[in-house]
Amino acid sequence: MKVPLQKYWDVQKKYLAPFKKRVLLLALLLASGTSLLIFSPLVIESFINLATRGVPLQDVGFYWEGMQIPLVSINTVTRVLILLAIAYIILMVIQQVITLGSVYLSQSLSWSATNMLRFDLTNHCVSLDMTFHNEHKPGEMIERIDGDVNTLATFLSQFAVQLVTSLLVIIGSLAVLFTKHWIIGLSFTAFTLLAIVVMYVLRNFSVKAWEDQRQTSADMYGTIEESLSAIEDIRANDGIKNSMRKFYDASRKDFKAFRRALYRGQVFVMAIWGVIALINTLIFAPSIPLVKAGVLSLGTVFLIQVFAGILLRPIFVITRQMQDLQRAGASIDRINKLFDMETKIHDTGDQTLSGGPLAIEFNDLSFAYVEDDYVLNDISFKLEPGQTLGIVGHTGSGKTTISRLIFRLYDAKPTEGDIRLNDIKITDISLPDLRDKISYVTQNVELFQASVRENVTLFDNRIPDIRIESILLDIGLGNWLEKLPEGLDTIISSSEQGISAGEAQLLALARVFIKSPNLVVLDEASSRLDPATEHLLDQAIEKLLINRTGIIIAHRLATLEKVDDILIIDKGKIIEYGKREVLAKNTQSKFYHLLQTGEIEELLK
Repeated sequence: MKVPLQKYWDVQKKYLAPFKKRVLLLALLLASGTSLLIFSPLVIESFINLATRGVPLQDVGFYWEGMQIPLVSINTVTRVLILLAIAYIILMVIQQVITLGSVYLSQSLSWSATNMLRFDLTNHCVSLDMTFHNEHKPGEMIERIDGDVNTLATFLSQFAVQLVTSLLVIIGSLAVLFTKHWIIGLSFTAFTLLAIVVMYVLRNFSVKAWEDQRQTSADMYGTIEESLSAIEDIRANDGIKNSMRKFYDASRKDFKAFRRALYRGQVFVMAIWGVIALINTLIFAPSIPLVKAGVLSLGTVFLIQVFAGILLRPIFVITRQMQDLQRAGASIDRINKLFDMETKIHDTGDQTLSGGPLAIEFNDLSFAYVEDDYVLNDISFKLEPGQTLGIVGHTGSGKTTISRLIFRLYDAKPTEGDIRLNDIKITDISLPDLRDKISYVTQNVELFQASVRENVTLFDNRIPDIRIESILLDIGLGNWLEKLPEGLDTIISSSEQGISAGEAQLLALARVFIKSPNLVVLDEASSRLDPATEHLLDQAIEKLLINRTGIIIAHRLATLEKVDDILIIDKGKIIEYGKREVLAKNTQSKFYHLLQTGEIEELLK
């Protein structure tokens, strides 16, 4: 599979453009190193020619660089040799300093450019709708975002500069060799052109193999993430062996794909070195008769040998860059596929919501995650500002889907009804404003491996500590906070740090208090509550809903005591809707039956 060169150029241009000064400095260092690399062998050639004459230096003249030098004393020659040696050492030291600076600068450039790419890619993937995230496991996404971007590190920081520098080395070396003898220059030119042609022909030889390997690697990490996230269920149901077997299968596929890609890459390298070995022999063959004829000196033969090595270096660099280019091609193609994915949730609205509690209305809304497989059918209800709606139904009835649609994690088709806030279609409301005015607390609370402060504020460092502490105290976590060894700076993440499920739920509510939205949607998680914090949670919810519109997906009858309206849903359809007080007194209502039995699942039988 061939990757258009334009894609390579687009990536280089976009992510190196902000670092033009560093790129120019790197180019200057590499150009300086290239000049020294070509010039320093000439010093050695002069040294050898001066030091290896077969007659006494005090009796005859000698040739140096093709020019006849008059009779000189041995002391003068010795001084020249010493000066040449010192000059060579100085040149080598300067060259090493330049090399060190180049390596440091290229690594700095690599991290800066790849971090920008990593940020853009992460930001793009986060902005995609839930359909995308349901299809791609977190482990797979980590591997694709981090692994593929890391593969581009060398490509972004060094490819263009090293390619140009290598070409300059080749051109400079060939120019010097042509000054020594046209046959030598022509032989080296033929060798170089042949090597470059072979590299060009094989440049895409392993792109598809490396792309397949990146995908199998992503699949393997997805399998690991899936197993780790379900470790409790796996252990409880004796599924460790089967889980490990699944991991072995994914790992085996990744190994085979890596081996296949590596083999194809090595075929490319072997082809290049085969050309180098063949042509290298042909290069030295013309040198033998030229030395015997006295056309070339011993120093010049040494120079040819040195430049053969010097030419191998840029050719090898280009070879390696071509390998990196093939890997980069696979990564660029996979990265571009992610960038090409478009969200189904489009922010086309330009209206904003006013302050205060929001009115919410569903008008004949239907919705399907999969085409024609509807989970909601003709849902219609209206909730006045400041009122609270309790949604009741068994698992899979469509309760959570309603909350997701309000938050626009998914969108229904325009022909299948709409949702309105303050009589404005939610698709006409600016998406940032919509989500700023709404808070959605899911059943599964996620805590980060971070401080209490960062968990409550979701890493917003603008929130003052006094406000955080006041909210935690207000919802009943004051004593819990006092017991933490480092207060708000204490690192938490799970129950292993002394956090119960109820306390985690309270921390999730604290996030809502920080945000202070106009509409709150609570997917209440009674299964996660422990008795010690159940009462605190009820109190916190009651405070949270003051002067706010609320929707509570009910799992406990205690929560339904404070709601204004009741909506009972079954198989995506509303089977009962009305004021709680009215339904509670109507002996024919399903809600009345619920209050008598106390079992939500029994309600719909």
